[in-house]
Amino acid sequence: MNKYAVINLKTDPALKKLAAKTADKLGISISAVLNNELRRFAAEQSVVFDIPEVPNAQTAKILAESKKEIDSGDFHKFENNEKALEFLAKELR
Repeated sequence: MNKYAVINLKTDPALKKLAAKTADKLGISISAVLNNELRRFAAEQSVVFDIPEVPNAQTAKILAESKKEIDSGDFHKFENNEKALEFLAKELR
């Protein structure tokens, strides 16, 4: 009797290619990745569908500009909320 069971999995071809490339870069097989996830699923009896959020091009540009301003010291820092609201009130006049 065979020591292993076979699972047939349907997935997007692009996802399979990306997963294979990533697994190869890490020096592991896709089977090792899937077995790890199956073990986690069985142990935790839960599944998390979490995909990291990636900003679109416009948001990424704004974030990069903000980071440059912060790194150069071009920002306002407030001691408390009242001071921040006072600053905003003056700016909006």
